Amino acid sequence: MILYLDRAEVPDVERLPSEVLRSLIRKGEQAAGRWDLLWRYYLGQHEICKQSGPDEVAVVVNYAKYVVDIALGYYLSHPVKYDANQTDALGRKVDLMPLLRCYDRAQVQETDLTIGKTMGILGECLELCYSTGGDHPGPASAVIDPRNGILVKDNTVEHAKLFGLIWEKRKKLSGEAYYFVTVYTDRTVRDYICTDLNGGAFVPTGEVRYHWFGAVPLIDYANNDERQGDFEQIRSLIDAYDALMSARLTDKKKFVDALLVFFGMTLAEGEERRLAVEKFIDGAPLDARAEYIQKTFNESEVQVLADALVREMHKMTLTVDMSDEQFAGNASGQALKLKMLAMDQLVGRKMRRMECGLRERMALYNHELVVRGGMSVVDHTQVDVIFTPNLPINEGERVDLVCKLQGIVDDQTLLSQLWFISDPAEAAEIVRRKQASSGEDK
Repeated sequence: MILYLDRAEVPDVERLPSEVLRSLIRKGEQAAGRWDLLWRYYLGQHEICKQSGPDEVAVVVNYAKYVVDIALGYYLSHPVKYDANQTDALGRKVDLMPLLRCYDRAQVQETDLTIGKTMGILGECLELCYSTGGDHPGPASAVIDPRNGILVKDNTVEHAKLFGLIWEKRKKLSGEAYYFVTVYTDRTVRDYICTDLNGGAFVPTGEVRYHWFGAVPLIDYANNDERQGDFEQIRSLIDAYDALMSARLTDKKKFVDALLVFFGMTLAEGEERRLAVEKFIDGAPLDARAEYIQKTFNESEVQVLADALVREMHKMTLTVDMSDEQFAGNASGQALKLKMLAMDQLVGRKMRRMECGLRERMALYNHELVVRGGMSVVDHTQVDVIFTPNLPINEGERVDLVCKLQGIVDDQTLLSQLWFISDPAEAAEIVRRKQASSGEDK
């Protein structure tokens, strides 16, 4: 989560007062209830499960998961690509390979998916950049749940980072509970322990560790200005749909278990069990009759209401209903684009917000690699961050367009338009070497 403080309250971020840490963690615990609720809805633990009685059927139709996963798959199914536009002092193209190799070792593609998923569910997410050890030391990333991470910024219009902290409640072998907090500044990493938030002091533990990212190594990702999850505004519709489907099946169950009423006769003791097994009665009077007491319901009216709820959920979340028989049909490509317009707007905003975080990650990784001597300085504002929406494409048409634009658009930009090329810069270099080799042969 993001919290804002006046710089005067924390004049020295390397020596944070215990009361500041206590206040921040209290606010984090107070906000966790909302996130816990959203996370339960994504897992399918809806309110209908707690409201149903012993004779009622509880049905969960998890549109919360559908909304999040359909948007996530739309813009992050394909790995994000990076294309450098700047040149160094000698006019040579800036080499992003050291950075991209770090990305591969850190498996940032999986990190991106987790970030996008957490944003969609909880409305925001934090990423921690840290340095690894071993044979290949370098920067890596970890996704931090907003329920356990706080990024503190100042309350100016720039909202500059002050520090970040990651906290969790732990237990000792004796059963004693305590808070373990790690504070990240633009230079150091420190650990603290506190046994009681009601006046207890945060005691430093372990050694002070230094990092080389050049800034606070926590990155904030926001799903939207309101920091709301993708399905947060339709929770009432989800509850209504669950209730409707549950009542529908409960009625079916009661229809099967309807009461059988006898007129003009009574059953002797034990005949109820025999009737349940043999399904017939012998020796009933001629004027006797048996009828079921049934609850009547109109299936067509129930289905109309269910369809209306589904339409509202898709409309309010700007997602498309892929199961709708009228979604594709014989529609033209342009008609499909119009149907996808609302979802394009949704993921377009998601991509712009995520791009800011990815550029910040790039700057942190680059600073750490420059300090290690692993690469030169890269201006992250001059690197294109390319998302590839996961949509059916006309492969022949795409290839034909790339061929027609040769000589008009540079090779790297053209190659980035091809869905099967993951590294346009490397592919463009291979093309240049091949062309140079062909020229020398001639």
